[in-house]
Amino acid sequence: MLILGLTVNKDTGVQQTPEFVYAGLALFLMGILMVLHVLGIFKRKSRFILIPVLISVCIWFGYMNYASIQARIELEEEYLLYNKYVKQSLIDIRDVQVAFKKTYQRYSDNIGELENFLKTGSVSYVSAKCDNRLIPDERMNMEQAALLGIDPNTDEGNREMEKIDEDEATILGLITRDTVQIPAVDYIFNGYKICDCNVDGKEYEVRVPPMHTAEKRHFPFELEKIWTKRSKEGQFIVQATDIGDSSHPKPVFKVYDPKPFDPFMRRDTLVVGNLTKHHTEGNWKD
Repeated sequence: MLILGLTVNKDTGVQQTPEFVYAGLALFLMGILMVLHVLGIFKRKSRFILIPVLISVCIWFGYMNYASIQARIELEEEYLLYNKYVKQSLIDIRDVQVAFKKTYQRYSDNIGELENFLKTGSVSYVSAKCDNRLIPDERMNMEQAALLGIDPNTDEGNREMEKIDEDEATILGLITRDTVQIPAVDYIFNGYKICDCNVDGKEYEVRVPPMHTAEKRHFPFELEKIWTKRSKEGQFIVQATDIGDSSHPKPVFKVYDPKPFDPFMRRDTLVVGNLTKHHTEGNWKD
């Protein structure tokens, strides 16, 4: 037990607690006393004093070891809860940035600007509403080409007539597409009802779902708390820049906790986004 307590696990780098080592030392000393007792070296009086004392010490350190293990388990649970809450918060802020970029073609490093966008901003959304018609999968005819200003007598015009895209189908009246302005907070977190439909006697709603469903959240969305940590004090850092140039802009962003809760020194700070390359994912696997 004493050797086990002094050994460091090669895989985890973790060593037993001091209480475990002391308990092992007490057991080791008690074993020596037992050998000395068998050899008749100890006097009877000394034997009756030392052995109960060592047994009591072993029981005490055994309890302390249990308490330290329980404390570590509770600390691990606290660490896992912190990670769960931080991941949800980072995903929320990431979704706000993605919606903000959809509207303004850039990300923002200003929390006030992002919060104002959530409260008063909107996101453009193209909807078919109650129109269930599909884009025709066929070559456009001469009349349609003329309405679109396509010259069928040129090679380029012939190529354009091969297939009708969504914009062309909308102009030709083959399908309906309307741009709807959805409040930013609904587009991101709540979902939004566009309209009620009644087609061929069938009634249904046209809705835009939130970017992430409520069932998958670890805590309910609260606008006032989106920028702060849930289980610990402090606020997230939001950064944004552009790594492109004037002709090819490449906006990027990064969000992280500047003072992560890391009791085990794992140095695995949770981050979403990146300032050197464009991606919007977190640095965790699940």
